[in-house]
Amino acid sequence: MGTKIASRVLVLVLAAAVFAGGTVRADAGQVPVIVAGARVFGADAEHEGLVRWAVARYEDAGLRVPAIEIHFHPDTSGCYGHLGSEWNGRIDICVVIVSEIARDALLHEIGHAWIAENVSDAVRDRFLRMRGLTAWNDPGVIWDERGFEHAAETLTWGLGNRWLEPGIPDHGPNRLTAAFELLTGAAPPHPRNV
Repeated sequence: MGTKIASRVLVLVLAAAVFAGGTVRADAGQVPVIVAGARVFGADAEHEGLVRWAVARYEDAGLRVPAIEIHFHPDTSGCYGHLGSEWNGRIDICVVIVSEIARDALLHEIGHAWIAENVSDAVRDRFLRMRGLTAWNDPGVIWDERGFEHAAETLTWGLGNRWLEPGIPDHGPNRLTAAFELLTGAAPPHPRNV
């Protein structure tokens, strides 16, 4: 009888947290490890290698990696149903197997943090015009029509292995190279396979 009551109380507490706008994090109480200057939670050795690779890609391009902490999750519930998310330097990655998808997801989410720290309003405006977009990060606009997502996908393409196509329209190499150069002030480095 006590177990049923405890289970019901737990369900009510979790439901109240969700309705109040909170989320339950699987990594609460975990101790981070420092990997390539980033605080990393919930990573195994492969995920730590993924972080080292991603940080090295930014450094290879001459881009300072922003202050970030990275949380790895066993499913997409830690990323609001997506493969990754970023908010104020907190990156959540919900790709369990280290693959090209995981590499691109991590580069993309680090890209959001890098953009927030390094891209001026003037560059944002020029980027929007270059890409033919009208909104930077308006939640009322679909994902692939937001400048913020185009910018993160551009960084992902420029820094990644370029095995997967960017998830944005107009992603020819010449257009993406010009967009990368506008955002960073430099040409994209050559891909470096793992």
